Amino acid sequence: MKYEEIMQKVTSGLTGKPDADMEYLRNQSEKYKMHELAQEILRGIGRLMYEVIPPDKREEMERLFKNNRLGVDTSIEEAEFQIHKKNFGRALEILESIIKKIEDDNGELIMFRDDSVSEYHCFRNILEEILYKEMNKPQRTVRAMPEDFDHLYFMYGNLLFELKRFDESSTALKKAIRINPINADAMLELAEISKVKGEWKEYLELTKQCLCIAYSGSNVGRCYRNMGFYYIEKQKYDVATVLYYISMLFDRQSNMAQSELLYIQQISGKPTPPPSGDEVQKIFEQYNIQSGANDLVLGIAAGLGRSAKEQEHYDAARFFFSILYDLTNDDVVKGWIDNLPT
Repeated sequence: MKYEEIMQKVTSGLTGKPDADMEYLRNQSEKYKMHELAQEILRGIGRLMYEVIPPDKREEMERLFKNNRLGVDTSIEEAEFQIHKKNFGRALEILESIIKKIEDDNGELIMFRDDSVSEYHCFRNILEEILYKEMNKPQRTVRAMPEDFDHLYFMYGNLLFELKRFDESSTALKKAIRINPINADAMLELAEISKVKGEWKEYLELTKQCLCIAYSGSNVGRCYRNMGFYYIEKQKYDVATVLYYISMLFDRQSNMAQSELLYIQQISGKPTPPPSGDEVQKIFEQYNIQSGANDLVLGIAAGLGRSAKEQEHYDAARFFFSILYDLTNDDVVKGWIDNLPT
């Protein structure tokens, strides 16, 4: 019998009486604990238990979850403070104490291990979730982790990078990306490890993957700077020059591209004037480089902004339109933002 059929059968036995249903579901858990789909079925029954539990007990359970999360959040904040103070050893102790509680001996998350019917992720907003689903077309049900575990592993990976423990850093960052496949910051940091190791093919591939999911101007700009650095290493200074100029269109706060353009002038002995539109298009087509932010990202941000505006959720509309404006610098989008009620 398939998972869906089993869960339908289990659900059909519910009576609407909390005490009786809880006892019934406990018996069903016992019945299926040795089934080949035991993990999936028991998790499904657990979700049903949460739905039938009396409101007062559900509130108590939610308080316990909230208190546990606050404990994790407080520990992460303390680790961030220690990192800021350059107390890397203390920060490492704090993060590893959290990770030890949530991982098994094989380094897998205990409570949120994917199974044949569910996959678990942390997304920071609805744009990330929609983008993941549109790009990956998951066949399993995507369920949310209650903790911001991608940030935890991202911090841990960054800290290990600072300590030059690159292999361990890579492992932690890959966990952050598995938990949140739209974590562009973790992907860029993983690319930095490839850069340190001189693994240039992987460095370029990770950067291109990141450009597909990046939804901030700073990250799009950083992706183009990464590719610029790659082509400097390959001594293709004309390509690098184009990429650095394009990066400045997106990351308008950084002066790193200007510094790299001066470096190209010094090592090539040639000026680096801004490229024409035709030159940019030719380079991008020749080297298979994505032009600007992913159209899918732009479409999702625009759609979410319009939907939020129609529902009079103006803060949400402002958030999504601001993402769109950051990626396009379009005056029309700026007008949408300015005309939203405050």
